[in-house]
Parts: sequence; structure tokens; C-alpha cells
Amino acid sequence: MSAMAASPKPKITTSMKSRNVWGDRLQEPFSAVGDHIGCELPGGRALFFTRRGGVSGEPFEELNVGLDTNDYMPAVEENRRRVAEQMGIAQERWLEVRQVHGANVALVTEPPDPKAEKVDADGIATTLTDHAAVVVSADCLPVALFAPEGVAMIHAGWRGLSADVLKKGVETLREAGATDIQAAIGPSIGVCCYEVNTWVHRSFMRYPRGTARLSNHAHLKNVARLQLQHAKIALDKVHDVDICTMCAPRSLFHSHRRDYGGDPQDTGRQASAVWRVADDAPATD
Repeated sequence: MSAMAASPKPKITTSMKSRNVWGDRLQEPFSAVGDHIGCELPGGRALFFTRRGGVSGEPFEELNVGLDTNDYMPAVEENRRRVAEQMGIAQERWLEVRQVHGANVALVTEPPDPKAEKVDADGIATTLTDHAAVVVSADCLPVALFAPEGVAMIHAGWRGLSADVLKKGVETLREAGATDIQAAIGPSIGVCCYEVNTWVHRSFMRYPRGTARLSNHAHLKNVARLQLQHAKIALDKVHDVDICTMCAPRSLFHSHRRDYGGDPQDTGRQASAVWRVADDAPATD
């Protein structure tokens, strides 16, 4: 990504605690941020958005941020504005890629040209402050990586996981100088609902049966944990919100597998974002 002239830094005002609509469902380091899910770990903050709080109509209701969907684009643009407002980071400071279900992770160390075309990748690692790495998903795993030196957000579906996208994400963040990395796995399809064919199972033959492959189901979150462990991240530093996008109430999450399963453009997308926070930043209420 090419550089552009620096512009004034916006003040980040995101509150990481608010009205808890989740009851006791969320465990540390996850917390309720209105209808959404926050996570704060050394070096950064993340928000995993639900589909609530937007303006899109059926079948994309409400908070669809997918630019490549068949939704009414003015509604998507308003939804993205609301997401930016919740984050406290303007859309001009979002770092996004063209997600292709691969293993490429872009490293961004200078503010990109907002007119530049998005690169093909499924993750963004950055050392920039006041910028957010953002991916969209509708069953795939959004995985945030945190370190004092930088952060990353990875979009990990079965194809990306079979190509070691999380290992690549950790390696990319380490290239930027990160050492003590922690990970947070956001809402995504669980083994409970992810029935797959033989082709998908074969992609995970290197993992022990019963961990990644269970009967005719695939356990993508276990694959994610194993990849992060193989990338030298201790298991006690891998945090899983343990919420399935498919069997959760439809009002909470977009799910391609649950809602339609045909044209991906007919399913909405929720956003997941992570950004850096200085070590001396004031604690949130």
C-alpha cells in the first residue's frame, strides 16, 4: 500500500464497556459494547460487530457493511458510518483489503492512499496508530492479533485456514517487531453447525481426527487454535468468544450458511476491527 501525507489524528473515544445485552455469555477479555462485542488486550482494542443497529432492509437487516453485497448501497454506506462512529475511527483511517479466501496478509506501516485499489489479501497487520484493521465476515473467523508493537485482523475461512493464514498473520506481525502476541477469535460458525464435504475434510488431514475433523463436521476454531499454537502463541494467550454465528439468534449475526447458502452477495456482512492503543492510554469505563 502506498503512502499519503499525514492528516490530523482523530480522538479515539470508543467505550469498551456499556449496556450488556449478553448476560453472562461474555467472559474476559471480551465485554459488551452495546449490542456488539469488545476485546481489550495489551497493545490494542477490537470490536466484533453484530448485525444490530443499522438501516438495511431484508434480507440484509440491519447492520450490513458488505460493499460487495446486493444491498442498497446508500444503506451500506450509512451502516459503515455508524460502525466508524462506534469505533471512534473515521472510515478514511480504515485499513481494508479485497478478501479472497487466501493466506496473504498485508503489512501497513505508512498511511495508505485512500484512492489506491485494495490489495488481494485476507488480513491486515499494522504498526500505525489511529488506524483500524477491518475485515468483514458472515461465518468465517475474524481473528484479532494484539501486541504492543502492532495489531492485525485476519479473515479466516476454511480455505484460508488450510493455507495457514493465521500463521502468516503472526509472522507478518512479527516482521513488524511484535514479540508478545495474543489472539482473540470473534463470532464465527462453530463445529455444531459446520457440516462439510470430503473435500473440506481433506484440507485438514494433517490435524488429528477428533480435533479438526469430527464425523461430517469441521472444527475451524480448533484449527485456528492449533495454527496459533504452532506459530508459538501460548494457548493461554488465545481467547475465543465461543459464539456460533449460525445457531445464534438470527437478529445477532449474518450467516451465509444459515440464511441462504447460494449467492454470497445475498448475505450481509458484519465488521470486525482492531486498532492500537498506547500502553499509557487511560483505562476505559
